[in-house]
Amino acid sequence: MSTTKIYETDNLELNGAIVDQNGSTGTTGQALVSTTNGTEWGSPEAGIPILLTTAILNNVSISSSTSFTAVNIIGSQVLTSGATWTSSSSSVTIPSAGYYQISFGINTASVTQRATPTYTILVDDVAIAGQSNDSYIRNGTSGIGTACGVLTVSLSLAANAVIKIACKRVDSAGGTVATDSATSFFNIVKLGAPAVTTGVVSSAESSEATRNIIIGTSATPPAVGGVYENTIYIQRET
Repeated sequence: MSTTKIYETDNLELNGAIVDQNGSTGTTGQALVSTTNGTEWGSPEAGIPILLTTAILNNVSISSSTSFTAVNIIGSQVLTSGATWTSSSSSVTIPSAGYYQISFGINTASVTQRATPTYTILVDDVAIAGQSNDSYIRNGTSGIGTACGVLTVSLSLAANAVIKIACKRVDSAGGTVATDSATSFFNIVKLGAPAVTTGVVSSAESSEATRNIIIGTSATPPAVGGVYENTIYIQRET
C-alpha cells in the first residue's frame, strides 16, 4: 500500500530533477501536469494559445478559373505560438487534432472592370461549405481598383490535415487580379481539443454486458455450438 508523506519547510531547494510517474524529467518549457493516474511532464493547454498568423504574398496573380482552384499565396509566418507549424506558399499543416478557427482577408487589385474573385478553404484538397464574399472591383481604371474577400470559419480538424486557400472568379471580365500583401492576412487559432472518453462509453454497452449473463435451468451444460462469445454461463450442478 502506498503511503503519502508530508514534509513542511520554509524553503524547498532541489539539487536534482523532479521525476514524473513515468520516470521522465521532462523537457525545456514543459510543466508538471496532473493526470487521472498521477502527474507527468507536458504542455498544459490553458494559457498557451496555439495559433499561426502568416502574411499573404504580394502581387501574385490569382486563378482566372470559374471553379475553386488552389492558389499559392501564403506568405511567411508572422506570429506562432503553442506548436511547431509547417507552412509553405501553398499550404499549412495542422499540428494536432482539435477545433480550429480559420480566418483571412485577401485584398486584390485589378485594372479590369468588375473583376470579382471569391475564396474558400480546402481541407486535404476538399472545399469546405462556406466561402468569402465576392470581392467586386467596380472600376479598376477610375481609382476603385481593389476589393477584399473575408472569411471566418470554425472546423474540426485532424492532426496533419493540410489547409489551402482556393479562389475562383465569379465574373466574366477576364484580366489580371493580383494580391496586395499590405492589406491582407491569414490566421489559424486552435479553439480547443476534442474530449476523450474511456471505459464504458454508452448505456447500450453496459446493457449488452448484462444481457450476456445466462443462468442455466438444467444440469446439462450447453453444447459447444450453443456457447456465445462474451457470455457468462451459470450452470446448475444437479
